[in-house]
Amino acid sequence: MKTPSFQPLDISIVLMKCVSLCKVRISVLTPLFVCIFAAGILCSTGCVNTLRRTGSEDPWEDTPPESSLSWEILDYRDRESGGTIPRWLNSYLEGGIAFIERLEEFENYYVFIGVNSGTNYNAMEQWNTGFSPELDFARLAAARIERRFLRAARTNPDDEYGSYFIALIRSASDAFWEGAVRDDDFWLYRSHSEGEEPVISRESYDFFILVKAEKNTLVSQIRTLLENVVPEYSLSADQSAAINRVRERFFDGF
Repeated sequence: MKTPSFQPLDISIVLMKCVSLCKVRISVLTPLFVCIFAAGILCSTGCVNTLRRTGSEDPWEDTPPESSLSWEILDYRDRESGGTIPRWLNSYLEGGIAFIERLEEFENYYVFIGVNSGTNYNAMEQWNTGFSPELDFARLAAARIERRFLRAARTNPDDEYGSYFIALIRSASDAFWEGAVRDDDFWLYRSHSEGEEPVISRESYDFFILVKAEKNTLVSQIRTLLENVVPEYSLSADQSAAINRVRERFFDGF
């Protein structure tokens, strides 16, 4: 296990960008490696997942970004004591929050993931300890609401929704959200490789915090928010129609 770094804080934060919708890419294996790999599966409970996965897809997005990124798990919490990566995190790495929400234990919840990455273990642990749904959930909710409107936009969202769009994001960020619960957290130590030649590689502690919100409660709050947003400037007929179109089917694909 790689010993956590206890160096002076040099916080390196990359927010809201986590790897998901990842595709597994396994290079051509020699017969010898196949044997070793098969043996490793038998003791996988205590072994590090060293599969190299590719794709830097934002878990919230429907399509991957243009840049490519591959990663490899080098270590994770409680590995040496026989711990395993929780199912919700494996689901998140495979397909984002949509995959988590398909799990039976979350069928009545909307799921949100707080993500932070850095080279300093102490800094990341301090962020993890200081995270609270009361203070931080508004940012997660606002980001998910924003993405829903972005996915539905047929043109530039500022043009399509007018001043309603920025007013909505501000209102969501400032709102008091009830019912959000911090359910679990976990960290991975990963090697990330990005780009073609020359490949840029880095290693980081990636912390994930799982927050869930009961569906009926959150739906009620979001609907109230959408209806009560006051745009700074008057909206055109086309902008009002575009906004109403999204509001009417907001939770389809939310």
